[in-house]
Amino acid sequence: MANVLIVYDSLRGGTKRIADVAAQLLTEAGHQVAVSKPSNVTVTDLEAADFLMLGGPTYHKDLIGPMKTFLFKVADAKLEGKPGAAFASFGWSGESLGILEDTMKNLFQMNLVVDGLKLKQTPVMAKVKAAVEPFVKQIEAVL
Repeated sequence: MANVLIVYDSLRGGTKRIADVAAQLLTEAGHQVAVSKPSNVTVTDLEAADFLMLGGPTYHKDLIGPMKTFLFKVADAKLEGKPGAAFASFGWSGESLGILEDTMKNLFQMNLVVDGLKLKQTPVMAKVKAAVEPFVKQIEAVL
């Protein structure tokens, strides 16, 4: 089983709901999962993970500040070839998913093994779970 690290930040809870559901599903599948806000994650944590998931919301057509700062802070991490995936929540436009994926592919040289998940913010957990389940199943297929 894989050691999965999920790093996310959230403004209104949408991205947190995605992270929590993904963690629950991956844990139920037998994987070791750690979920953390970016301020609590080190380069060592990133490098130690078998699979890395990054998530963040869109705010004014951009990724929120704490996640952007985190990406700069860990830019020297040795993540080349590490499998991973990105996820994002949004209210109107949804640019944060592209920013995360571009950073993971181009700066970190990671192997994004599934298409990222972009979910319009909703407080309805059934809708979140319905969107996250197929995303996690794709991830499980490559772990």
